[in-house]
Amino acid sequence: MPANPTPSGLAIVVCDQIIEDKATSKKSLIGIFNNIASPTFPCRHPQLSVFVSVTAGRGTYQAKMRIVNEETQEPVTEVNGQIQLPDKNMVAELVFNFLGVDFPSPGLYSIEFYCDDALILERRFHVMQANPPKGPPPEEM
Repeated sequence: MPANPTPSGLAIVVCDQIIEDKATSKKSLIGIFNNIASPTFPCRHPQLSVFVSVTAGRGTYQAKMRIVNEETQEPVTEVNGQIQLPDKNMVAELVFNFLGVDFPSPGLYSIEFYCDDALILERRFHVMQANPPKGPPPEEM
Protein backbone atom coordinates (compact mmCIF):
# COMPACT_ATOMS: atom_id res chain seq x y z
CA MET A 1 0.00 0.00 0.00
CA PRO A 2 1.53 3.38 -0.96
CA ALA A 3 2.39 5.89 1.75
CA ASN A 4 0.10 8.84 2.31
CA PRO A 5 1.09 11.89 0.25
CA THR A 6 2.90 14.50 2.36
CA PRO A 7 0.55 17.46 3.01
CA SER A 8 1.49 20.95 1.87
CA GLY A 9 1.59 23.76 4.40
CA LEU A 10 -0.48 26.85 3.68
CA ALA A 11 -0.15 28.92 6.86
CA ILE A 12 1.27 29.03 10.35
CA VAL A 13 0.32 31.99 12.56
CA VAL A 14 1.21 32.67 16.22
CA CYS A 15 -1.25 34.67 18.32
CA ASP A 16 -2.67 35.17 21.82
CA GLN A 17 -5.85 33.20 21.20
CA ILE A 18 -8.06 31.69 18.51
CA ILE A 19 -11.83 31.95 18.72
CA GLU A 20 -13.94 29.57 16.64
CA ASP A 21 -17.55 30.43 15.76
CA LYS A 22 -19.62 27.34 16.58
CA ALA A 23 -22.18 28.00 13.82
CA THR A 24 -19.78 28.63 10.92
CA SER A 25 -16.49 27.09 12.14
CA LYS A 26 -14.77 30.34 11.10
CA LYS A 27 -11.73 31.16 13.19
CA SER A 28 -10.68 34.57 14.49
CA LEU A 29 -7.00 34.97 15.32
CA ILE A 30 -6.59 37.49 18.15
CA GLY A 31 -3.33 39.29 18.97
CA ILE A 32 -0.97 38.05 16.23
CA PHE A 33 2.66 38.48 17.31
CA ASN A 34 6.23 37.73 16.23
CA ASN A 35 8.22 38.39 19.42
CA ILE A 36 8.00 37.81 23.17
CA ALA A 37 9.74 40.16 25.61
CA SER A 38 10.45 39.50 29.28
CA PRO A 39 12.47 41.42 31.88
CA THR A 40 13.70 38.19 33.52
CA PHE A 41 14.65 34.65 32.50
CA PRO A 42 13.61 31.94 32.61
CA CYS A 43 10.21 33.41 31.71
CA ARG A 44 6.76 31.90 31.45
CA HIS A 45 4.50 33.07 28.64
CA PRO A 46 0.95 32.59 29.94
CA GLN A 47 -0.74 31.55 26.69
CA LEU A 48 -0.07 31.29 23.00
CA SER A 49 -2.04 29.75 20.17
CA VAL A 50 -0.82 28.49 16.82
CA PHE A 51 -3.03 28.30 13.72
CA VAL A 52 -1.93 25.81 11.06
CA SER A 53 -3.49 25.26 7.64
CA VAL A 54 -2.51 22.30 5.43
CA THR A 55 -3.79 20.69 2.23
CA ALA A 56 -2.94 18.09 -0.44
CA GLY A 57 -2.79 15.20 2.01
CA ARG A 58 -4.95 12.09 2.11
CA GLY A 59 -5.25 9.70 4.98
CA THR A 60 -4.34 9.65 8.67
CA TYR A 61 -1.14 11.34 9.87
CA GLN A 62 0.78 11.43 13.11
CA ALA A 63 1.02 15.17 13.73
CA LYS A 64 3.48 16.94 16.01
CA MET A 65 3.76 20.61 16.98
CA ARG A 66 6.82 21.68 18.94
CA ILE A 67 8.55 24.83 20.06
CA VAL A 68 12.34 24.56 19.90
CA ASN A 69 15.26 26.72 21.06
CA GLU A 70 17.16 27.29 17.80
CA GLU A 71 20.57 27.54 19.49
CA THR A 72 20.36 24.38 21.59
CA GLN A 73 17.76 22.47 19.51
CA GLU A 74 16.09 21.63 22.83
CA PRO A 75 12.29 21.43 22.68
CA VAL A 76 10.50 23.85 25.00
CA THR A 77 7.15 22.09 24.57
CA GLU A 78 5.62 19.51 22.26
CA VAL A 79 2.17 18.07 21.51
CA ASN A 80 1.37 14.98 19.45
CA GLY A 81 -1.83 13.67 17.92
CA GLN A 82 -3.51 12.38 14.80
CA ILE A 83 -5.08 14.33 11.99
CA GLN A 84 -7.21 13.00 9.15
CA LEU A 85 -7.37 14.42 5.66
CA PRO A 86 -10.10 12.50 3.81
CA ASP A 87 -9.62 14.33 0.49
CA LYS A 88 -6.46 15.75 -1.12
CA ASN A 89 -8.37 18.95 -1.99
CA MET A 90 -9.49 19.53 1.59
CA VAL A 91 -7.91 22.37 3.59
CA ALA A 92 -7.45 21.36 7.23
CA GLU A 93 -7.34 24.19 9.78
CA LEU A 94 -5.74 23.16 13.06
CA VAL A 95 -5.56 25.04 16.35
CA PHE A 96 -2.91 24.40 19.00
CA ASN A 97 -3.20 26.10 22.40
CA PHE A 98 -0.22 26.24 24.75
CA LEU A 99 -0.58 27.38 28.37
CA GLY A 100 2.36 28.39 30.58
CA VAL A 101 5.21 27.96 28.10
CA ASP A 102 8.60 28.32 29.81
CA PHE A 103 11.43 29.93 27.83
CA PRO A 104 14.78 29.31 29.57
CA SER A 105 16.67 32.17 27.90
CA PRO A 106 16.38 34.93 25.33
CA GLY A 107 17.07 33.93 21.74
CA LEU A 108 15.61 32.61 18.53
CA TYR A 109 12.90 29.97 18.82
CA SER A 110 11.06 27.97 16.20
CA ILE A 111 7.54 26.58 16.04
CA GLU A 112 7.58 23.41 13.94
CA PHE A 113 4.66 21.39 12.56
CA TYR A 114 5.26 17.81 11.38
CA CYS A 115 3.13 15.15 9.68
CA ASP A 116 4.56 11.62 9.91
CA ASP A 117 7.96 13.11 10.88
CA ALA A 118 8.09 15.36 7.78
CA LEU A 119 8.51 19.06 8.59
CA ILE A 120 5.54 20.77 6.93
CA LEU A 121 5.68 24.31 8.38
CA GLU A 122 8.10 26.29 10.52
CA ARG A 123 7.86 29.76 12.04
CA ARG A 124 10.71 31.49 13.88
CA PHE A 125 10.28 34.17 16.53
CA HIS A 126 12.47 35.98 19.04
CA VAL A 127 12.24 35.85 22.80
CA MET A 128 13.93 39.03 23.98
CA GLN A 129 15.23 40.61 27.16
CA ALA A 130 12.96 43.59 27.89
CA ASN A 131 14.25 46.63 29.70
CA PRO A 132 12.37 47.20 32.95
CA PRO A 133 10.09 50.24 32.81
CA LYS A 134 11.76 53.42 33.92
CA GLY A 135 10.31 55.38 36.80
CA PRO A 136 9.29 59.03 36.53
CA PRO A 137 12.05 61.63 36.06
CA PRO A 138 13.50 62.84 39.39
CA GLU A 139 11.82 66.25 39.14
CA GLU A 140 8.39 64.60 39.08
CA MET A 141 8.93 62.70 42.32
